Amino acid sequence: METYSLEEVSKHNSEDSAWLVNNGRVFDVTEFLSHHPGGRNVLLPKFGKDVSEIMQDPSVHKHSAVAYNMMNKYRIGKLSSSKNNVQDEDEELNMEGYKENELVDWSKPMVAQVGKLGSEYMKWVHSPVNRPLRLFGPEIVEFFSKTPWYIVPIVWLPVVLYLSIVGLMHLSDDVASALTNMYSIFVIFLCLFLFGTFLWTLVEYILHRYLFHITPPDDSPFWITFHFFIHGQHHKVPFDSGRLVFPPVAASVFAVTFYTLFISTLPYGIANSLFAGGLLGYVMYDCIHYYLHHGSPNHGSYFHSLKSYHVAHHFEDSKKGYGISSKLWDFPFNTTPMKFE
Repeated sequence: METYSLEEVSKHNSEDSAWLVNNGRVFDVTEFLSHHPGGRNVLLPKFGKDVSEIMQDPSVHKHSAVAYNMMNKYRIGKLSSSKNNVQDEDEELNMEGYKENELVDWSKPMVAQVGKLGSEYMKWVHSPVNRPLRLFGPEIVEFFSKTPWYIVPIVWLPVVLYLSIVGLMHLSDDVASALTNMYSIFVIFLCLFLFGTFLWTLVEYILHRYLFHITPPDDSPFWITFHFFIHGQHHKVPFDSGRLVFPPVAASVFAVTFYTLFISTLPYGIANSLFAGGLLGYVMYDCIHYYLHHGSPNHGSYFHSLKSYHVAHHFEDSKKGYGISSKLWDFPFNTTPMKFE
């Protein structure tokens, strides 16, 4: 592995060529800029510099062992003037977690492998990596397992509009006969719609915590595979832009289930109005989720705070911070990440 001086490293201080030094090792993080959990703006002032102390400083953000392991991919050499006890050139940091080829073959479909991990699965799936993931063997199945973020609003916003119209048209049959003018009906629809959007934040929290983060039995390949398919894959490869939002087919299963529940228990107009608002909440959730992983919100903004919150869920404690589009429900359910309490 190459040896570089600090002067050579300092010349690579732009987004076109971004190098860093950490504990005597030199890293080329140019390809990682758009994936950095804190956003590329966090890294901009540090290009070409030694970040050893910053990465260990709790007042800034002390990086976890997971972060150090992920850096291995970008190591290009060592610092010639380093006084640190740099390990052998071929030795990775590997502070905890796994060397990724020990348990699975990344060149083969992952769905066929994860069920065999047994008791190793939960630790493995929560040791994130930045690399491509193939779920299925057949190309057509693999193609439909990935979803660009913009497919979500394209597919579901017309459904939101249709359900809103249906709800508005039927509300006059569901509410008191005294409220027959269109202005009153619209106000009632708007209140139901907004309440449905708010209700989604609770549904989001419950699904994320009690379904997506259920711990599968070690001796059940089926449930391990099921967990990996619905959410585990996202924690394993959180930077994969094609696996950040729900494919329409999978989302339809949840949508049909909730819609059936609504129209079975509520008057038709009220059910459609509420569900339309909830469905808009889902669209906002998936788009926000994508932005939190791939966007670079301005420091001090609401979305910057939300991004930091979600980063803590992925890279510090996956049993905290279940809210994605909102932090609201983590407070009453006592699942707020420690540094946000």
